Amino acid sequence: MSFTVVSLFPGMFSSPLNHSILKKAQEKGLISIDLVDLRDFAKDRHRVTDDYPYGGSHGMVMKPEPLIAAIEHVRAKLHHPRVILLSPRGRVLTQPEASRLAQEKELVLICGRYEGIDERVKSFIDDEISIGDYTLSGGEVAAMVLIDALARLIPGVLGNVQSLDEESFADGLLEYPQYTRPEEFRGMRVPEVLLSGDHQRVRTWRREISLKLTRERRPDLLRRARLTPEEKQRFRAGADLYLALVHYPVVDKNGHVVTTAITNMDIHDIARAARTYGLTRFYVVTPVKALQRLALKIVHHWEKGYGSRYNETRKEALSLVRLNDTLDDAILDVERLCGVKPRLIATSARPGAGRTSFAVLKDMLIREVHPYLLLLGTGWGLADPILAQADYILEPIEGDSDYNHLSVRSAAAIILDRLMGKE
Repeated sequence: MSFTVVSLFPGMFSSPLNHSILKKAQEKGLISIDLVDLRDFAKDRHRVTDDYPYGGSHGMVMKPEPLIAAIEHVRAKLHHPRVILLSPRGRVLTQPEASRLAQEKELVLICGRYEGIDERVKSFIDDEISIGDYTLSGGEVAAMVLIDALARLIPGVLGNVQSLDEESFADGLLEYPQYTRPEEFRGMRVPEVLLSGDHQRVRTWRREISLKLTRERRPDLLRRARLTPEEKQRFRAGADLYLALVHYPVVDKNGHVVTTAITNMDIHDIARAARTYGLTRFYVVTPVKALQRLALKIVHHWEKGYGSRYNETRKEALSLVRLNDTLDDAILDVERLCGVKPRLIATSARPGAGRTSFAVLKDMLIREVHPYLLLLGTGWGLADPILAQADYILEPIEGDSDYNHLSVRSAAAIILDRLMGKE
């Protein structure tokens, strides 16, 4: 695999490329690295590669002429190179992304500097990659990271190929702890299981510790990791999310507080969405006993009646449903299950101040372990006392038109996908 790096400071690469694995990989002919000095393509006698930005701003911008000349020069020398700009706007480098890029034969890495590059250069770029959500002085360090990450995946570069399968992120999890001699050091002993000689016990222990570390330190990874059904149950990522469909107190179109009717489709479809996205309970809140009896009849049909034999997957979804007289009853049930009162997330189709975005709330659900109860209003929405009680009010769902009248079950599916769906 060949890497060509276009940089204002090619000298920065001399040390990291001439040590350890990267040095050996070059000596074996498994990778080649060519450094191109961008200033060689500047046309003026001062070899200037940057200029002030149009529109006014702080800092300087890399000029298009030297960059495009360098890219065209490199493309002419190679066969079918993929040109990558190291940029904070790019896709974040992950292990799956590294595995994909490692299949390329020729990569050209463009190292940006200053405030960035002239946007017109992007027409000559095939891809943009970022190594994380933080700021660097330039793309050189990012290019070094990318070269190292890809080189390790090339057959023959690492002495032990199996080590690739056990490293952090290889299976979507953080790696388990490692120990070596001595067996005891300053009172700290190597775990007994690693000394047992029982390879199955060792594999089980390592998997268990890897899962625990990932849940504690990178819970966001668990949602994308390959887990067994039992592991999914034991090591659920992030916070538990519960859902309540509120029929009272809600408002009608005139703003009056009313009680709305329960519908078969709402219970049926929202229960299926709740099961799809891994929710623990789906509460239906109404004080009207006749409506509760109707809801129980619907649930009974799918849990124990003919529906349970006709379609077992519906039975599984409807088993999440719980009926409550009041929202407080649902809150108490979550508190009983979790040992702590849930934080309330109200929903509303009406815009307003202090709304929490889907992105912020999704991040909270990934990184926290506190339970949350999502409140969906029927009729024309939740009454003001419920909104005032909520810890968060979710931003409204908005389409690209002035029509904003989704059914509650449609809104439930969209909200759950945005908060709990895979990226």
